[in-house]
Amino acid sequence: MSNSLPDYSVLMSVYIKERPDFFEESMKSIQRQTIQPKEVILVKDGPISKQLQTIIDDYKKVMNIVELGLLVNKGLGIALKIGTEKVSTDWIFRMDSDDISVPNRAEIQLKEVIKTPNIAVIGGQLSEFTGDCNNIIGHRIVPLKKDDIIKFIKFRSPFNHPTVMINKKILDSVGGYEKFDRLEDYFLWVKIVFSGHEVKNLPDNLLYMRVGNDLYNRRAGLKYLKQYFNLRNYMKQKKIISFFELVATDIAMTINVIIPNVLRKWVYQNFLHNKG
Repeated sequence: MSNSLPDYSVLMSVYIKERPDFFEESMKSIQRQTIQPKEVILVKDGPISKQLQTIIDDYKKVMNIVELGLLVNKGLGIALKIGTEKVSTDWIFRMDSDDISVPNRAEIQLKEVIKTPNIAVIGGQLSEFTGDCNNIIGHRIVPLKKDDIIKFIKFRSPFNHPTVMINKKILDSVGGYEKFDRLEDYFLWVKIVFSGHEVKNLPDNLLYMRVGNDLYNRRAGLKYLKQYFNLRNYMKQKKIISFFELVATDIAMTINVIIPNVLRKWVYQNFLHNKG
């Protein structure tokens, strides 16, 4: 489309529990980008199935895929940290292995890069779906401007992680991805935003995110609650949030974790995410 836009790399992790048909849809959405990536950094987080490997092998015929294999499952934070080390471009296009990017997503974000080359993170909006991506059940709306992102981050993650384009040099400068089970992205945004870097979200819908009961199950459990408390305590120590904000959000999250999954799903769909 344009030689004036910078190169970018897709960074994705896949593991054995991913459904092959979902993974193939994700890969197809990368192949269909109007601006093609220079490379796809694909981290196999532990051994994967033969079906998943077959899909990788097929797409290696049509895209430059840098395949990395971890001997055991390390989790998303570690997998992305290892993958980042192999990225050869200045811009990282994040995506999960069961989501679908719109065809001009990279083009939209790279045009923003040209406008603001010193930006650290460019995110966007997404639509949640089940089954077919035409079956939209909700939208995750995040704030656009930095001032609003700073307010939002005190209570919730201000970026839709699988929609972001990240400046690799800035990512490396804040320590990159770290192991922070299920909250590695939120922790990363805190580090980037409060290091003073420029960030923004676009109003465009950039991605279709597949949701199911497993998504809401991951928001439960004592392990998740402990990690959440650790993150909030870190934010309190850095004077990002007040003591009142710490207590209020800890109480709210504790209630969220202990309620039944069906009720948690209802809360997310009716209050935290805009319904479709």
